[in-house]
Amino acid sequence: MDTLGAIFCIILVLIVLGTNIIFIRKINRTNDSRYKYKIFFFLISIVSICAIMIIAALFQNIVLIDYFKITDIESFQYRIIIITALSITNMIANFTLLKLYVKRRERKSKNKFNGIELIGKE
Repeated sequence: MDTLGAIFCIILVLIVLGTNIIFIRKINRTNDSRYKYKIFFFLISIVSICAIMIIAALFQNIVLIDYFKITDIESFQYRIIIITALSITNMIANFTLLKLYVKRRERKSKNKFNGIELIGKE
């Protein structure tokens, strides 16, 4: 791995850590803060990175190399463009997942009953 690959790995780790820190802060504001939600979101963010990397590899192999006949994929300019595109896509995906998951947790915590419902005459 060269320095560009190391920079890309550091960027991905910072994206995952940043979104997880934001998620932990937002989930701690609600009454329904559990470790299983935090671990589940961490796994979701790791899976999103893997999914975006697989889609990018398929896009590169099928579209760029086979269809457009681009052969200069080892240059630094090409790699920087791909890294930037993947990082931006991953940030957007992680923040979207963050918002959706926090809304889901808040909606489920609001629907819970905290009291006992009495049946009969009062």
